[in-house]
Amino acid sequence: MTNFIEPLDTSRQFQFNRRVALSDTDPSGRLRLDACARFLQDVAAFDAIDADISEIGIWVLRQNKIFVEELPTYGTEVNAKTYLTGSGRAWVERTSVISRVDSEQVLVRARALWVLTNSLTGVPISVPKSLYAIYGPLATLHKVTIRDGKRQSLPDQAFKFDWQIRFSDQDILAHLNNAIYLEALEEVLHQQQIKLTTNQRMSCQITYRESTSYEDPSDTYFLTTEGDGAPAVSIYFAKDGLVRTTIDLKILS
Repeated sequence: MTNFIEPLDTSRQFQFNRRVALSDTDPSGRLRLDACARFLQDVAAFDAIDADISEIGIWVLRQNKIFVEELPTYGTEVNAKTYLTGSGRAWVERTSVISRVDSEQVLVRARALWVLTNSLTGVPISVPKSLYAIYGPLATLHKVTIRDGKRQSLPDQAFKFDWQIRFSDQDILAHLNNAIYLEALEEVLHQQQIKLTTNQRMSCQITYRESTSYEDPSDTYFLTTEGDGAPAVSIYFAKDGLVRTTIDLKILS
């Protein structure tokens, strides 16, 4: 797994507790991956509101690297915590942690890149210096770069599968909500009979390059591979053969 940066004493940290609800679990009772992504999304959004940085522009999730040590089950009380660990010209890196409340055992860690955009045009804008005064020096110590290359072409061997985007799947920007993408991953895991256990270690990277919406849907494809005795699954949301969003799940030993 990637190295994670711990917060400094001077770092702003935001956190909240909640229980894993019935709507968060699969039939086995484990936390679904889309619900896990929603927990991480919520703690970031609530922090932005609490720190009063939600009005300086629209924060758009560009990439999320999620590392799972264990998936909690129905009724488990968990703590979600977030803090900034890096930044670039128009983006910040958030590290977020989900842990058990009773034992403080870390269950999930994530590193996400959030791009600040103009609320009217959607164009990336520079992160104001006032934000770093709020979050502390750790937010500027780690310089993060984003490289925009050509759009990835859909792999020839990827299989198309029927996954319907619903109007209710959209968020306040009228885009497919970040966490909803992982519902497609859960569906493919079920169809391919890949069962995730609660104590299974895994990594999941989601890269958002272009939005999908109810009015502008993507075609959905998947590809499964086998490496070191463990399956890996990739999901592609594409239009006209070019990939908009990619999910890469790897089961770890």
